[in-house]
Amino acid sequence: MRALRSRWVPPAVLTGVLTVVALGAHSGRLGLSLAGGALLPVGDLGDVWSEYLAAWHGTVGGASGGAPPALAVLGVLGAPLAPVGGPAAVVAVLLLADVPLAALSAYAATRRIPVARWVRASTAAAYGLLPPATAAAVQGRLDVVVLHVLLPLLLAGVFVVTYGPMRERWLSASVLCALGVATTAAFSPVACLLLLLVASIAFVAAPGRDRPRARAGAFAVLVLLPAGLLLPWLPVLVAHPVLVLHGVSGPGTQAPTLVELLALDPGGPGGSPAGVVVVVAAFTAVVARPTSRMAPAAGLVLVGVLGAAVLSFVPARPVRGGPAASAFAGAPLLLVGAGLLVTVLVACVRVPERTRTSRTRVAVVGAVCGVSVLAGCDVIAGRGGPLVNQPSPPMEPMIEELASTGRGVLVLGDPEAPHDVPRLTSGRAPRFGDDALAPVETMASRAQAWQRQLLSGRPEAVTSAVTSAAASGVLFVVLPRGDDGRPLRSAAGELAEPAPPTTDGRAVLRLTPEAGAATLISSEQARRSVSGLPPDAELLTPPASAAVDAAPPEIGVRVSEGPEGRLLVLSAAYEPGWRATVDGVAVPIVRAWEGQVAVAVPPEPAEVRVSFDSARHDVLLLGQLAAVLFTVLTALPSLRRPARR
Repeated sequence: MRALRSRWVPPAVLTGVLTVVALGAHSGRLGLSLAGGALLPVGDLGDVWSEYLAAWHGTVGGASGGAPPALAVLGVLGAPLAPVGGPAAVVAVLLLADVPLAALSAYAATRRIPVARWVRASTAAAYGLLPPATAAAVQGRLDVVVLHVLLPLLLAGVFVVTYGPMRERWLSASVLCALGVATTAAFSPVACLLLLLVASIAFVAAPGRDRPRARAGAFAVLVLLPAGLLLPWLPVLVAHPVLVLHGVSGPGTQAPTLVELLALDPGGPGGSPAGVVVVVAAFTAVVARPTSRMAPAAGLVLVGVLGAAVLSFVPARPVRGGPAASAFAGAPLLLVGAGLLVTVLVACVRVPERTRTSRTRVAVVGAVCGVSVLAGCDVIAGRGGPLVNQPSPPMEPMIEELASTGRGVLVLGDPEAPHDVPRLTSGRAPRFGDDALAPVETMASRAQAWQRQLLSGRPEAVTSAVTSAAASGVLFVVLPRGDDGRPLRSAAGELAEPAPPTTDGRAVLRLTPEAGAATLISSEQARRSVSGLPPDAELLTPPASAAVDAAPPEIGVRVSEGPEGRLLVLSAAYEPGWRATVDGVAVPIVRAWEGQVAVAVPPEPAEVRVSFDSARHDVLLLGQLAAVLFTVLTALPSLRRPARR
C-alpha cells in the first residue's frame, strides 16, 4: 500500500497501460517510415531544411512564398534522430505514441488541481484516448496529433499567463507559452486561433487585477510572438486563408454528421462513438457537484463547439484545387474533450479521501469502466485507416532520375474521388508539406485537365495531355491504383512507354517527347506556345526541341547560334519575382503554354540566365530568426539563485 502512494506510481502505470493500448492499435504499422492518408512521405533532414529555406518550391509548376513552419519544427526535432530517420522518425513516434504522450502531458498539466493522483491519472488516460486523436492518427493527420500532445500544457500555460495570479517571471512564462502556441500553429493555424480566443476570454474574465501592466504585457507577448515565429508563412496564410482551416494535412475526407460530432467523432477512418463516455461523465459531474469553478471549462467547451461547427459545416476550396470540402474537425473536438474532462476534475476537488461514501465507490467503478471502454474502442478503431509503414518510398524507382534531371512526376488521383486531385512535383517525389504550398491557379487547373484527358481513353485527348505535360517538364505519370496503363499506352502510342512500377504496385509511364525542366524550342513551336495552341508532338523531337541540363529556379545556359524566334521554356509557372537576363542585360519574361516562364533567345550565341528573386523571403527568414533568438533567450529560466539577505 505504501508503494501505491508514491507520486511516481500513477504516471508509471498510466504510461505502461497506454503504451500497451497504443501497441495494440498500431500493431500493423509499427515502423519509422509512416505514410498514407493525409500524410505524405517525410523527407530526410537535408530535404526538410532545404524545402523550408527555399523561396520557390517545385510543386504543381512552382509555388512561391514560405513553406509551412512544420518543416522547421521537424527539422529541429529530427536532428538528434538523424541516424534512425530524422524527421520521419519524429513523425512516427508522434503518431504511434500519441496516446501515452498526450496522457502524460495531461497528467503533468493538471498537477496544480487539488485532486487525488489516481483521479488525475484516470482523467489523463481518458484524454489520451479521445476519439478525435485516434481518428487523426490513423488518417495520418499530424497537425491534430501535435495539438493533442501539446494542448494540456498549452491550456495550463494560458491559464497561468492570463487568468491566474501574476508571477515574478511572467515574461519567461508568457514567452514559453507563446512558443508552444506557435509550434501548434506551424501544423494547424486554426488551433492557434482557437487557443488565442480562449486566452482572450480568460484575460477579460480574469478575477484578479494584480499587476495590470505585467498582465497586459504577458497577454501581448502571447498574442504577438507566435506571428513573429511564423513570419515567413504569414503572407501565404493571408493570400490563402483556406490554409488556416485545412492546415498542413488538407481537408477532411468525410464530413461528420451531427450525431458523430456529439460523440466527439470527427468522421472518417478511426472514428468511434466512444466519446459519449466523456460527455456522460461531464454531465454527471455537473449534475452531482455543480460549482462556479466549472465556468472556465464550460468556456473551453463552447469555443470548441464553435470551432467544430465552422470546420464541419463551412466548406472551402482546398489550396491544391478541386471542389470545396469541409475541414477535419479534430482540433476543436479536442478542445471540447479537454473542457469536459476538466469539468470532471473540478467536480472531484471537493471529495477528500477521508469522506469516501458509496457514491464515491460508484464513481471509481464508473471511471474504470469508462476508461476501459475508451481503450477498447481505441484499439478496434486504430487497427483500420490508411496509415501504413513504408520502409521503401513509393517513388523509389524514379527518385534518382527525377533529382538528376529536375523533371517532374504527375501522380494521378482516384477518378472516383473528386477531392483526390493529381499531384505534380519537379525534381522529387511528393513529400510532407506539399499540401500547404499554394500553386499557381493556372497550373493546378492544367494538372486536373491532364488527368481527365489521360484517363479518358480518347487518342486525341491523350495525345494532347501527353505533349502538354511533357512540354511542362513531366517525365513520369503514376496511374491510379488498379489501372494497368494499357488503355493509356494504346492511345498515346510512341509518346509513352512503360516504366518500373512504384513500390506500392501502381503502374508508371515514361513520356518520350524531347523536353526537360528547361527546353529550347524552335521558332515554329514558340509561335504555338504564345498563341494558345497545344504543343505539336512532331516538334518535340530533335533538332526542333532540345532539353537543357538545368532546372528552376536557377537557370544559366549558353545557347549557340540559331534561327530567330527561339524560346527557352522553363517547367515553372509565371509569378511575380522571375527575372531573366541575356548577356547580362535584363529582358522581359515571355509566357508560354498558358503561363510557363520563357525567355526569347537571340539568333547569335548568348548567355541566358533566369532566376527567382528570393530577397523578400530572406528578409522574412531573418525576422523569424530574430524572433527565435528572443524566444530562446527569454524562455530559458534564470540559473542564478536569488541572493540571501
